[in-house]
Amino acid sequence: MPTFALHGWLDNANTFDRLAPMLPELDLVALDFAGHGLSDHRPAGQHYHPLTDMQDILAVAEQLGWREFSLLGHSMGAAIASELAATFPEKVVRAVFIDGFMATGGATAQERLEQNRNAIESMLNAHKKTPKIYPDLETMALRVTQATDQSMAAALTLVQRGHKIVEGGVTWRTDPRIRFATPLRPTREQIDLLLKNSTAPGLLLVAEQGDTWYQGEIDDASAAHPHLTVERMQGPHHIHLEPEHVDAVARYVRDFLDLDALSRERA
Repeated sequence: MPTFALHGWLDNANTFDRLAPMLPELDLVALDFAGHGLSDHRPAGQHYHPLTDMQDILAVAEQLGWREFSLLGHSMGAAIASELAATFPEKVVRAVFIDGFMATGGATAQERLEQNRNAIESMLNAHKKTPKIYPDLETMALRVTQATDQSMAAALTLVQRGHKIVEGGVTWRTDPRIRFATPLRPTREQIDLLLKNSTAPGLLLVAEQGDTWYQGEIDDASAAHPHLTVERMQGPHHIHLEPEHVDAVARYVRDFLDLDALSRERA
């Protein structure tokens, strides 16, 4: 089953290191979005936006010869997956969204307009941003645990792919511009109109102790999306990467994608 695995904001493809081996039936390609992991940064002056990320995914699918595929996304990757499935429904067979979905995060239409200005101003001052240098990977991972709800095991997995060696230690490969406001984001009304186009069955796994930015709009998403199933799980935002939770996530994914049946067919 051709499947793209799409990571979250500031993460990288290593986020699926624990989950992927539990889904051996999938022909799984885990991408590093532009500006993340080992992928190149966008050119100077170019904003990071879900539309260009979707374009990159479709370009890779074309190179692989995948006319149709499934999606497995986490956080930002889940939001992009939900938007891609609705924008190109003829391409997406099934989609799993792990603690993330297309949403406004409560932003009003006026705030969306203000984000456009902020995005431009930030880009004009991008040259002033320099990433912090850490003495070693463990210190870098420790900082991640202090800033997020990740365990040290999860943080080390992401840091392994997300760092580069520089004079004085290590720093992030991630493009600092990813932290800038994203321009031209849709309103709730636009999101609802788009989601109605979704034809692929979707599974949203909500981590109860995870991100809250999208959770206030789950009822809206369920009402607009014609084929969305929502399951709630106890666990943190990186529920698919945490050793004590990944088995439960894998079970939900396997059941939704009917991978046990696919495995029996191949036997």
